[in-house]
Amino acid sequence: VFFPSLQRTESRECRGCSCPPTPSCPPGVSLIMDGCGCCKICAQQLHQVCDIRMVCDVHKGLYCSRGGVCKASPGVACYVGNQWYENGELYRPNCKVTCTCMDGDIACMPTCMPTKPPTRECSVPRLIHRRGQCCEEWVCSHNGRIDPSIKLARHEVRSKPKPAVTFRENCMVQTTKWTACSKTCGLGSSNRVSNDNSECKLKKEMRLCNLRPCGPPSTFATRRRSCKKTVRHNRRVRFSLSGCRSKATYRPKYCGTCPGKCCGPKVTKTIKVIFECESGPDFAKNMMLIKKCSCERCPTRSDFFFTSYNRAMLGDMV
Repeated sequence: VFFPSLQRTESRECRGCSCPPTPSCPPGVSLIMDGCGCCKICAQQLHQVCDIRMVCDVHKGLYCSRGGVCKASPGVACYVGNQWYENGELYRPNCKVTCTCMDGDIACMPTCMPTKPPTRECSVPRLIHRRGQCCEEWVCSHNGRIDPSIKLARHEVRSKPKPAVTFRENCMVQTTKWTACSKTCGLGSSNRVSNDNSECKLKKEMRLCNLRPCGPPSTFATRRRSCKKTVRHNRRVRFSLSGCRSKATYRPKYCGTCPGKCCGPKVTKTIKVIFECESGPDFAKNMMLIKKCSCERCPTRSDFFFTSYNRAMLGDMV
């Protein structure tokens, strides 16, 4: 099919080839040639305006619609952190990571690029988090104490050195916090993004979680008090998953109930549980064990990013 008007438009838009300096694209955005094959540009993302020159990010399955807006090709959406993302949609689980849904899979890039400590300039370097900034940075310290003029984030301690940062060759290990459990009772899942692997690539990790059994709290070992934040099962049990049972027995802790408040995990631990099946091979799954819970004001639908008990697992011990 021949469209003379479209050919004239393309020739007019692509006339001349004077290129600006090569841009520096945000994490997760492809650097590609423009539609004229002339200059390098940052590809347009989902729902952004596109034209002959400003082309959409084909690596994410995006195309320029007749309305001049980047749209995603038909594909599988992604469910992460109690939220759905369209195929080709860009999102940030936190300020340190930018992720893209790619036909059901999650591809992530670090926003904060890893750097090695300045060992030549500093005898005792320390990685700190300045107040109001997302990414951490290296500064020189004096026996672990930082310059008083530097404004630190609230969770930082000025006189206590942080644990050493893990480097693997040219890879600085980065791991996000675990998301809230997908269910408020019964077996659910929680996930995070980490590059703690041999390839140093950010990958999605999943673990099983169980905040509390569904139904009346008959299995809780409770005391005579109206508010019990953390409760323990009254006997050792085996976890069940898809008709299989855990080889070992556990006496798990759950988050209890407090009148007028919502209780969720505060300190957790991730363990590997081996399941055995009668009609199949054994398999292993990561599972969250609750160490301690806290109770806070229940969120309302007017709260930003409302979800049921949507809090990150802040105190994971693994």
